Amino acid sequence: MRYRIFLCCGLFLAVLCAACHRGQKDIAPKPEAYFRIDLPEHQYERVDTTLPFTFEKSKEAKVSIQQQKDGSYWVDINYPKEDASFKFTYFHIPCADSLRNLIVQEERMVKFHYQKADDVEYDIIKDPDARLWGQIYHIKGKEVATPLQFWMTDSSSHFLRSTLYFNFTPNNDSLQPVIDYLCEDALHIVKTFEWK
Repeated sequence: MRYRIFLCCGLFLAVLCAACHRGQKDIAPKPEAYFRIDLPEHQYERVDTTLPFTFEKSKEAKVSIQQQKDGSYWVDINYPKEDASFKFTYFHIPCADSLRNLIVQEERMVKFHYQKADDVEYDIIKDPDARLWGQIYHIKGKEVATPLQFWMTDSSSHFLRSTLYFNFTPNNDSLQPVIDYLCEDALHIVKTFEWK
């Protein structure tokens, strides 16, 4: 009798082990992946305020403007869904030396990112009919804090600089679709930009 009980228990355990092993596949780690990011279509509207310039911005973005005591302006173009913003700073240029100093300062700010950047690509802004000259910096790299910066001037009295910021510590690999989307908006701002 005991022999039959042990035999039944042994058979039951063997069937249970086989059933458990049969349904189990080899376990392998899953590759890293990122969440899908759905971005709205690009739609633009003109920003025309008391600023000494005008441009078209995304309809998704909100604009806030602060005039400083020294006559400069701080303009934020906020993207609430992407948790990002373009920070603009406008200066009136009192003399040619000031313009040179502002451009040198921009170069220093870009060079500050060289420690984290994999690459920096430059685009020249040149539109004599619109009195618009400048440079766009595409700063590539996983840990770069500001992936896009640009400055523009009329070479005599106006200077504007802008930087793209995220309101969190970015991982640019996973954010690349958002960065590309916002870069396209920045290029549209540059194309539609006019001094008053």
